[in-house]
Amino acid sequence: MISIRVSKYNPVYRDGNGYYKKNEWISYYDIGRCFDGELLTESQYLAVENRYLNVIKNLYEIYPSLIFHIEGLEPIDDNEDRWREADKINKEGIEELARAILREKIWCKLINDNVEVHFGYDYYMYIVFVQGYSIRSLIGCLRKIKQNGLFIEKKPIIYYE
Repeated sequence: MISIRVSKYNPVYRDGNGYYKKNEWISYYDIGRCFDGELLTESQYLAVENRYLNVIKNLYEIYPSLIFHIEGLEPIDDNEDRWREADKINKEGIEELARAILREKIWCKLINDNVEVHFGYDYYMYIVFVQGYSIRSLIGCLRKIKQNGLFIEKKPIIYYE
C-alpha cells in the first residue's frame, strides 16, 4: 500500500515542521481575492482544478475498468443532492463529482479495492494505491502528476479504515 498527498503547494515553501508558509488560495471561494498582490481569477482557478482532475483521470491508465464507490458522503451545499452513499462512479461521472468535491459542495471518499482518492482541507488530494498496480505504472502516474504542475509528498494514509 502506498499513500501520497498531491497538491499545488511547492514543498520548498514548507518550514522544518512541514507548515506551508506562502500565502496562497485554498478554495474555490477564494476567486476574486488577492494573494501576494495577485488577484485569483476564475480561469486561474480552473487551470489548477483541471490539473487535479487530470490526475484522477490518469488513474484509469493503471486501472482501465476503475469504478469508484462513494463513501462517507457529506453534503455541504443543500442544492447538491444528485449523489448518494455507495453510488458507483465510472470514468464518465468522475469529473463532475470531483469538481463538486473540490468546490466544497460535497465531501466524500472515492473508494475502490485497488485505489482510493480522498480530499483534505486546503485543496489537498490523497491517493492510496492499495493493490493492482505495477511499479512501472505507479512511476508513470507520478510522472504525470508532476507534468500537471502538481507536487507529490509521501504521506501517511488518512481517512483509511
